[in-house]
Amino acid sequence: MNPDVTFLHPPNVFDFRERPILWGPINDLVPSKSVFEMYPIGFVSLASTLDKNGFDVSIVNLALKMLKDPGFEPESYIERLDTELIAIDLHWLPHVHGALDLARLCKKVKPSTPVVLGGLSATYYHKEILEEVPEVDFVIRGDSGEIPLLKLTEEITGKNQYGEVPNMSYRSNSEIKVNQISSVPKEMDTFSLDYEFIFESVLKRRNFDMMPFQEFINRPIMAVLTRKGCDQSCPGCGGSSYAYSTVCERPQMALRAPEKVVKDLKKVEEFQTPAFVIGDLSHPDEDYGREIFRLLRKESLNIPVVFEFFTPPSDVFLEKLGKSVEEFSIEMSPESGIEEIRETAGRGYKNDELKRTIDTSFRVGCQQFDLYFMIGLSGQTEGSIESTLQFIDDLLDERPGKDLKPFISPYSPFLDPGSLAFEFPDKYGFTKYATTLMEHYDILDSGFTWKDFLSYRTDAMSRDDIVRITYSAALKLARIKEDHGLISAKKLGEIERKISVSKRMIRLSDARKNGTLDDGQLEESLSELKERLLIDRNELDWSEGITLKRTFAILKKTLGTITSSCKP
Repeated sequence: MNPDVTFLHPPNVFDFRERPILWGPINDLVPSKSVFEMYPIGFVSLASTLDKNGFDVSIVNLALKMLKDPGFEPESYIERLDTELIAIDLHWLPHVHGALDLARLCKKVKPSTPVVLGGLSATYYHKEILEEVPEVDFVIRGDSGEIPLLKLTEEITGKNQYGEVPNMSYRSNSEIKVNQISSVPKEMDTFSLDYEFIFESVLKRRNFDMMPFQEFINRPIMAVLTRKGCDQSCPGCGGSSYAYSTVCERPQMALRAPEKVVKDLKKVEEFQTPAFVIGDLSHPDEDYGREIFRLLRKESLNIPVVFEFFTPPSDVFLEKLGKSVEEFSIEMSPESGIEEIRETAGRGYKNDELKRTIDTSFRVGCQQFDLYFMIGLSGQTEGSIESTLQFIDDLLDERPGKDLKPFISPYSPFLDPGSLAFEFPDKYGFTKYATTLMEHYDILDSGFTWKDFLSYRTDAMSRDDIVRITYSAALKLARIKEDHGLISAKKLGEIERKISVSKRMIRLSDARKNGTLDDGQLEESLSELKERLLIDRNELDWSEGITLKRTFAILKKTLGTITSSCKP
């Protein structure tokens, strides 16, 4: 059966296979490769909603297909598609180049097939997209596109009446129409990340086009959604309370019921993969998380679970977590070891509170505690980053062993549209080099290195400073880790070599822009680098590879699905 809707996920830079690109450390802390081939989790909820309403749906991770097969031709692949609607994600802005070029390619080879974009960045730039990119027919806005996309699909396969489709912008007789954002669910219990749908679709289509990211088979992890929206207003975040309220017209968070969250965790357990719980369960208040823990105590969950906390929870809360989940890890992003800079970045807690949280977490059974620090924050200087590294060193002195894992990396290449820092850069200590959608597209279209892609500087650090300090800080952190036994001497040597090559490539790229170097020399330099410039990928792995237990679980699921589909 041909799908009614085909979801296509693009690489961040569409022609990444045709020119040398050094993304550097920007993608080090995410599961995907440098082309950001991991599609947004919203794809799963959107696709499963359509599926439950009788539409045939396909998800194609085009970025992954391009990454795995140098000979794969997107144009030929899209030409063979027989679908009523093509849906492309433009959630985070670093995908703008890939999303727009993919839309153009789709319209080139399938001129009569409508194209819809969605996601936070598409929402922010919906008018500019329709004004500047005629290949895009529709933009679905807001953080909950399930009902709008369902209504759009019904109209495309029916009467083509688009005026009543909520949250949608579109063209009509060369005029841009903007429908009201009226689909903003106050509860999320009717939506879920239905991994059963993905699993059944893989068996049905007999391919792995829906694979979330390249390393998913060896290092699987599944997300569990607890909310839409946020109650924090961190200045640099496009998913903050401020951004959600102004861009997506969501005045407050919508929470999934604790029973639904636990049910989702049990579903993930059936696949024997780790689960990542999205959202701080101690917010909006600790009662929400405590109820989830109470329910989990009855379930004896038998998979690793990763929890994230935006602020330090109480000791009592952590103790209840420890009594409810046998195998768990924690992630926190203190951003800086300097309390004043941390507060400016939206994390208003003290170092002593952070240390207490770390100590209590390990006391109640935490297996790994990840700490994320950033470079390029407002008010940050080279000296304050040195102090942060000393803070990390002191933390590791206090916590011998290999279960406390610190990381440091630059901010993403772009300031998030809709964030406070993007809207009021002067107030928050930033200077922007790109504002419009097409300005960001042009940066990705013409750049070669992550230095070229930086769309901002801070009051204290230029782009050159950010690059230089990032490499210096990463090298010092690697040496701190080696000294504390978190990485081997061999891994330290690899990081030192990669940093040296990466710095040389930036110098070569600068020389190329000055007309003194050709692309061949850049290609040669880039070939010396592999993925994960500054960290060991194993530090972010909770999956334990492909275990025998997981193999049996998948086999059981497969047999169950085949059996149920054969029943009359």
